Parts: sequence; structure tokens; C-alpha cells
Amino acid sequence: MDLNLFTTFLSVYKHKSITLASEELDLSQPAVSAALKRLELVVGKALFVREGRGIVPTGAAVTLANKIESPMSVLETVEGQQEHLNIYCSEAVLFKVAHIDNITIGETPLDEESIIDDLYTQKVDLVIDGMSSKQQSLIVEEFHAEDAVCLTRMDHPRITEQISLEQYYQEQHIALRVRRNKLSTIEFLSDKPITARKVKIETGSITSMLTIASRSDFIASSSRAIAEEFAQDMRLRIHEIPIPLNKIKFNMIYHRRYLNDPFHKAKREALRKAITGDANLA
Repeated sequence: MDLNLFTTFLSVYKHKSITLASEELDLSQPAVSAALKRLELVVGKALFVREGRGIVPTGAAVTLANKIESPMSVLETVEGQQEHLNIYCSEAVLFKVAHIDNITIGETPLDEESIIDDLYTQKVDLVIDGMSSKQQSLIVEEFHAEDAVCLTRMDHPRITEQISLEQYYQEQHIALRVRRNKLSTIEFLSDKPITARKVKIETGSITSMLTIASRSDFIASSSRAIAEEFAQDMRLRIHEIPIPLNKIKFNMIYHRRYLNDPFHKAKREALRKAITGDANLA
């Protein structure tokens, strides 16, 4: 059981409104509804029913609310020792962490709002991604950065060892469908507006992008680590991107309730070590 589910329940109970509760908790309405459904599965009873244009608590909700004196007392009585983490991990570093025990890695949603909602509703315990958040209840730790590179097949008819700016914009590209701050990956990494590329294909997967590039004349892009991991086997050549870009930053994002949790903290350190290769991390 998680304190956050009770916090969401109490807000809806107080306001008799999912809309007002979502505003108070800084969550989307679907996230609030999802939290209530999860709590209803735990208690085995409906907590709210529709009445007119609003909702009213059921007898089960009234009973539950009367038993909850404060979020801290709920945490002390119902939250058990965590022994497993559900995480979202950027595909760019996924191959480095898949071996770690007691974690389950899920596909990262394409949009940021879904990721934040899943953290609040405890669908996931940790996210490793380039996104950030200014919400007070979430902790964002930047811990790793890599260069962005582009790749072409070894026998590309026009591009050899280096790729010029002119070639970069003349050729067609494969792009990630992922958006951060409502920008494409390349736009997100640039401090200035950049000329639009000729995007032929959009995909949600880096490995899919590399596979397509290995069998076509299209240009792919990725972080340096995943490029170096797969380029040789897929007969791809790695190039520096001929436009100024910032490094790809990787953050760990998690709810503040896990800041000092021993198990969560140990897994964060294991993930950092696996991704950065820092032998000084536990």
C-alpha cells in the first residue's frame, strides 16, 4: 500500500470532485482516476459513485476516510519494505542496466505527462530519462551525459568517413517520435532554432532506427554509447553531427518519499554504476 493513494483519495473525498483534487495535487484528472481505481482494487469496494454532475462517497469511502488520521500515520501503518523496483529507462542506456536484479523495466511513454502521472500513481518507482520536472514532490538527479551522434550504413553511396552540414540536410533522416518539452530530440538538444531535417520515418525505438539505417540510405541519430554498442554488428558508421548540440543528459526522477528508502537508494546507486561505469559507486 502507498501513502500517495491515500493522499489522492482524501483530496477527492474532501472536494467531492476529481477535477478539484487534480488541481490541488498538481496531477492530471486521468492520473487521479487511475489512483482511485488502484485503491478500489485494494479495498475491493467502490469508493465513489456518480450523482448528477458530481460524485459522492460510498459507505466504504466514509469508513476508510474515518480510519485515516493523517498521511504520516497511514505511511507508518501500511507501507511495507520495498523489495522490487518498477522503472522506466531510456532505451539509450537500457542495455547497460538490464542485468540488475530486482528491477522490472517497462517501456517509457512517449509523452512527459504520462511519465509524471505514472510516478505519482506509483505505476513506476523510478524513471531514467532526459526529461526534467519542477514539481516539488519529485526529485530530479542529473547523473550522466553523452554526446549525440548520427549514423549511416558502411556502404552509403554518398557519405563516407565524415558528414558535412550540406549532406546532413540533403539526406533523409529517421527521427525518434519522443518529445521533450514539446520538441524533437535534436531540437531539444539545441540552444538555438535549427533548420528542419528531411524526416522520412519516425519511430519510437532507437534500435528500430538503427536497423532501418543499416538497410537504407537514411541517417539515424542516437547517444554515443548505444551507437558504439551496436554500430559494428549492424555495419553502421558513426559520425559527429555537424551542428552545435548540447550533450544528452540523463536524469533519475523519483518521488521524494523514496529519497532515504534504503532499498530504493541502493538500486539508484547500482543503476548509476552500471550506466556511468564509476567503480566508486556502490
